[in-house]
Amino acid sequence: MDATTDGTFMRALCCLILFLSLTGCGLFESRAQRAMRNSPDYKAGYNDGCASASTSGSANPRDTSLVRDEEAYRTIPAYHSGWGTGFNGCRLYQPGPPVPGRGPIANPF
Repeated sequence: MDATTDGTFMRALCCLILFLSLTGCGLFESRAQRAMRNSPDYKAGYNDGCASASTSGSANPRDTSLVRDEEAYRTIPAYHSGWGTGFNGCRLYQPGPPVPGRGPIANPF
């Protein structure tokens, strides 16, 4: 190897090591994160978030009711995190008729 090839190889190797170390942080959860996901507050938040997603995807577009304990949402991080995860996860799987004007292509009429 000459000097330029060696330098390029070292840069690529450093980038690969940095990339792998950063992705490892996102792939594996810590013991604290696992404990939070198993807490009753997280599970209650998840259930409420999922129930809220069900009402937001209902056939009645005026039904904007949320199932959420506002005090717990503001003060308990596990409930807050669980609610967001439940809402986003369940919102993706709600069947129902498409709402005009809410798709990726605007309704021209």
